Amino acid sequence: MTRQAGRVKMSRVARLRIDDWSVTVSLSAAEKIQALHGNVTVPRTAVIGARAVPDGMAEVHGIRTGTGLPGVIMVGTARDGDSVTFAVCHGRAPAVVLDLAGQPYDRIVVTVANPGEIVSGLP
Repeated sequence: MTRQAGRVKMSRVARLRIDDWSVTVSLSAAEKIQALHGNVTVPRTAVIGARAVPDGMAEVHGIRTGTGLPGVIMVGTARDGDSVTFAVCHGRAPAVVLDLAGQPYDRIVVTVANPGEIVSGLP
């Protein structure tokens, strides 16, 4: 939530928050409902790879739980064989893909405005 010109404005998109110890996908209230899930936090040491991609939705495959409309939105979990991905993708937009080890999710995919900048700060 942010203040803007005396009004309170609710953020409607997920944010990727990174500190020295953890990486958190901070969901908006609407996204928590869409994903049937709360925020996702993993230890930073669990991130074994990070890359920027031009289209986050193209990275999400398998049976999905949450909200999905092809090419428009995917918020939730996708299971493809033994792989589990948590995704927050809005449109066919640039995204960050995080490969994880030792976590409930094998990957996290989040559309962001500045994927290259985020990836440069991760392993």
